[in-house]
Amino acid sequence: MKKINLKYIVLFFSLFMITSTVSAQLDSVMAKCNTFLTDEFIPDGQQYLSLITGDQTAEFSAVFYGGNTYRVISCGGSSDNDIIFSIYDKYRNLLFTNTDYENTNYWNFQFESTIECFIEAKFASGNKSGFAIILIGLEK
Repeated sequence: MKKINLKYIVLFFSLFMITSTVSAQLDSVMAKCNTFLTDEFIPDGQQYLSLITGDQTAEFSAVFYGGNTYRVISCGGSSDNDIIFSIYDKYRNLLFTNTDYENTNYWNFQFESTIECFIEAKFASGNKSGFAIILIGLEK
């Protein structure tokens, strides 16, 4: 029988604890985000998720179909309004930013025609780290 080195056991348990902590943080942020996805909206099935550190910005792409009403939801960190999100068209023209609305967690909107967009997300205080989540819902 081979002896198991103590440092490998410590390493294994350390990695297990870190993974458990990260998973708990992600579950907490996701639960908060889902509260803004009310019964009026059907989720698009995507979870736009990024781990952001410091002043990094996450970028997600999405297509919005004309004539539909959408809700874009942002969550991250430990309090509401932690995430700044901005929506740009494919030419990088700013269509919406929640900084104009006290960093609100969601925005409802409708486009007249189908449009490809980029959604950028970052922490309001640039020195934070954690998960940023964007959810998109389609009105029933």
